[in-house]
Amino acid sequence: MVSILCAEYSANETAKALGRLLLDQKADLPNDRRSFFVHSECGDLGCGAITAVIERQAETITWKAFGYENTYEDKILLDAYGTVGPFTFDATAYQSTLIQAIDLLRCAES
Repeated sequence: MVSILCAEYSANETAKALGRLLLDQKADLPNDRRSFFVHSECGDLGCGAITAVIERQAETITWKAFGYENTYEDKILLDAYGTVGPFTFDATAYQSTLIQAIDLLRCAES
């Protein structure tokens, strides 16, 4: 598994992943779940991904309900990740940090 913010993947795919983390783009899996770690060789969700739910409430962003899933089974394996999270962030700092990541990615492309 590798982070969805992996610089070795296409910059376009990484920008889409950042958009999903910012809640600007639709989740990439059912039940509003978003991938965090994907298969290191291909990034295909069919090969499995570590996912979570991202919620915004007022001035906070929370990552919760981490699990493992793929696109060919309906089940989400939550038990192995039951002790991970939830993680809560200040929404302004969260957005600023991810926008900086997008900017760094674009600079690296140039």
